[in-house]
Amino acid sequence: MIILMQTLDVVGRTKLRTDRWLVAAATFFTVAVLVHNSDHLRRGVDAVSKDVFWVGTSSIIIEVGLVVLACQRHRLAPLAAAVGGFSLAAGYLVVHFLPSRSWLSDSFTSATTVSPLSWFAASLEVVAAVTLGVVGLIVLRERGCLASATRPWEGQRSLRDGLLHPVALTMIAGNAVILVASLTQL
Repeated sequence: MIILMQTLDVVGRTKLRTDRWLVAAATFFTVAVLVHNSDHLRRGVDAVSKDVFWVGTSSIIIEVGLVVLACQRHRLAPLAAAVGGFSLAAGYLVVHFLPSRSWLSDSFTSATTVSPLSWFAASLEVVAAVTLGVVGLIVLRERGCLASATRPWEGQRSLRDGLLHPVALTMIAGNAVILVASLTQL
């Protein structure tokens, strides 16, 4: 009986720990996304092509969704964090760190003047997205790999709780303000 109770205690602590890891990674990601999006606002909507503006704007839906899933402690959160984190990091790299090209390009490497703040903001967002992806993979492994995404997660909270989590609220409200301010520049 004591061994069973100790095992349940270890499993419970593992669940809490992995949930905290995801929320911590989502918090870092939220800060990085808001810093980067604020830098785009600072630079002005006209500083990027329309395709970069609209693809970046639409990616906010994915970014917010990843954070809400993590804050909700959803069973799919680790898988979404891994797939979404690495995919977004690749997208950020393509847009900002590859040489200039005709489509989806806001190349810092080809530009003659890029502020240190822009370099920092874009780099931070890449690092945060990779961190989210790595933490997603680690948590997925800790929870039992892909099979864990198919079964209920005991710690999962309601969508309302996920949306009202301070990190999710910060991501939603911050991006809403930046988006409205950006749209007024169009």
